[in-house]
Amino acid sequence: MKRQIIMSAVILLALSYTVQAYVVGNYSFEDPGDGKHNNWEEVPFWSSDRVASDSGVESDWPGSTEGVYAGYLMSGDPSVWQLTDIVIEAGKVYTLLVDARDNWSATMPAKLEMMLYYDNVGTRTPVALAIVDLLGGTEGPWETYDLSFVADDVPASIGNQIGIELINVSSASSWIGIDNIQLIPEPMTLTLLGLGGLFLRRRR
Repeated sequence: MKRQIIMSAVILLALSYTVQAYVVGNYSFEDPGDGKHNNWEEVPFWSSDRVASDSGVESDWPGSTEGVYAGYLMSGDPSVWQLTDIVIEAGKVYTLLVDARDNWSATMPAKLEMMLYYDNVGTRTPVALAIVDLLGGTEGPWETYDLSFVADDVPASIGNQIGIELINVSSASSWIGIDNIQLIPEPMTLTLLGLGGLFLRRRR
């Protein structure tokens, strides 16, 4: 009985943390909300290293998963990035969640590169990177893709701001839709407690 009470407390503690997502600025691309923008210069919170040719925000195509608008990335265009106000803390795992879909691609699948980085005196220093093949092909379904990084694995990152960077790295002509960008922190201890709970259950 006591063990069940402890496990229930652990689960409630875990849920209290995991539901907390850091708010990414303009995470669903609803601003400025005045029509299509074929660049990132006019989109609050988001930046690119040069002016994009055909990337930005739109309300009709490719649709959206959160709100009315979504972002879109053309192959060959620069990445879009955001340095958040979140300061990386020791003992935490940071998970990036991105809703994405293949809007159109000359050859399938379209490829999205997701990166987490920390700001090193103005330099974007990667801490986690993944290239994902978008499911479903041209005009496929929206899917949620994730990328995680453990702060303690990169000690130099601790105490610095964390950022998000996304780019369409498809080799052929394509457009990728992106929406509902989230960054979720989770203490490492929750992962250990979860594993401990599984061990207790097995022994029982």
